[in-house]
Amino acid sequence: MRTTAARYIDATEETTAKLAKTFQCTPKFVYLALTYRSDTEKARKIRFTAVNNYGATPMCHYPECETLHDTTEDGRQIMRQVFNNGAVLRVDKCTGEAWITNRRSERVVNRQCITIPDLSEIQVLAENM
Repeated sequence: MRTTAARYIDATEETTAKLAKTFQCTPKFVYLALTYRSDTEKARKIRFTAVNNYGATPMCHYPECETLHDTTEDGRQIMRQVFNNGAVLRVDKCTGEAWITNRRSERVVNRQCITIPDLSEIQVLAENM
């Protein structure tokens, strides 16, 4: 399924057709439900059924960037993500410290002890700088 939605449920055309038949609706409505553009009770049931009965996969779009895993001279393990706008996100894998530098190498954001959900938030922040 091709979509520009931030999140969606990836289902085959066969699954989409089965869902349309099961819920007595058009394939277009199933598409709207799977891309979260419709949030009616029927749309929620379609999403639930697609994932639990037909093996569809919930998906989420994240910023595209180059990701490198480095070890510094002093032994620190750093994950480095370089974004198209020149921002660079670095995360120390041992301490969880994360910092973003802009295209002029100025540190603009510094966070301590981040978690995975925090990482997603910081990635979006870096992409939108």
